[in-house]
Amino acid sequence: MKRSKTKKLLALLVILLLAVGLFAQTTTSGNVKLTAAFGTGIEAKLEAGYQVKIPMLVGDGPLTSGNNLKLKALLGASPIAGTFAIDAVLTPLAVLEISLGGGIGTGWEFDLMELQGLKLGSGPVGTPLSSDSFGGTYYVGRAGAAFQFDTGVIFKSDWMSVVMRTYHELNFKGYSHADADIAWEYENGGAMVNGFNYKGEYILGYQMPLMVNLVGVQLETFLYDVVDDRSALFADASILANTQITEQLSVLTAVQFTNYEKDTNRKIVTKDPSFKRVAVMVNYAF
Repeated sequence: MKRSKTKKLLALLVILLLAVGLFAQTTTSGNVKLTAAFGTGIEAKLEAGYQVKIPMLVGDGPLTSGNNLKLKALLGASPIAGTFAIDAVLTPLAVLEISLGGGIGTGWEFDLMELQGLKLGSGPVGTPLSSDSFGGTYYVGRAGAAFQFDTGVIFKSDWMSVVMRTYHELNFKGYSHADADIAWEYENGGAMVNGFNYKGEYILGYQMPLMVNLVGVQLETFLYDVVDDRSALFADASILANTQITEQLSVLTAVQFTNYEKDTNRKIVTKDPSFKRVAVMVNYAF
C-alpha cells in the first residue's frame, strides 16, 4: 500500500514539474487593430486580440525547435456588427500550421449611412433581402492549414528574406434565423446560405531592415456553398506594404483588386477584374 502511494506521489510530482515548466515558457501577447477601407464607400472596423503561446511538440532540430500551440481570442466591432472568435493554431513544424476555430456575431442597422449588418431573405440567393437587426446569431466554424517559408532562415542576411505562405480553409457559415436554402447576409459580405465554403490565401513578400519592412502581393480565393451548389471562383488580389513606425506600432497598406461584385439583391457575381479599394490597417501590439 505504501509503495502504491509513493508511486502516485512521484507521478503527481512529475506532472506538477512538467506543468510548472510549461507555464514558465508560456508567453502572452495582445493587439488592437483599426482597419479603414476606401473604395465605393467607407468601411471601418476595430478589433482587439489576445494570444497565449504554449511550447508543444518541441524538438532539437531547426524544423521543430520552435513548435508551439497558440490560443487566440478576437473581439471585433464595426458600425453595423460585432463578432467574437476563438482559434487554436498548432505549429508541428516550422513550415506548417494547423488551425481550428470559430466565431459568433450579430448585426444592427446604421441609419446614418443606411447600412444593415444583418439581412434575411424569403428564398434562395438572388431573392431580395431585408434588414433583420439583432434577429439571430451569425456563426462560423473553420479548419485550415498553412505552409510557410522564409529564405532568411537559409541566407543569413537582413536583405535575403523572401517570405512565402499559402493557407487553405474549409468553413461552415450560417445564420440561426435562416432555414436551409434561405439567403442571408452578414456585415455586407454578400448573400449566402447556411453551408460549407472554401478560402485560399497566397502571399509572397520581401522583408527589409527598413521602416517599410515588407512589400508583397497577396491573392485570396473564395468558393461558396461547395457541397450543394458550388459558386464560381471569386478572388481578391492585393499589393501590400507594411510600415513599422515603432516596435509596437505598424501600418499595413493594401491596394486591392477583385473579380466579383454584389448585384442589387446582394448576390455575389463575377465581373472583369477591376480596382476594389485601398485598405489601411493600424496595429498596436503589446
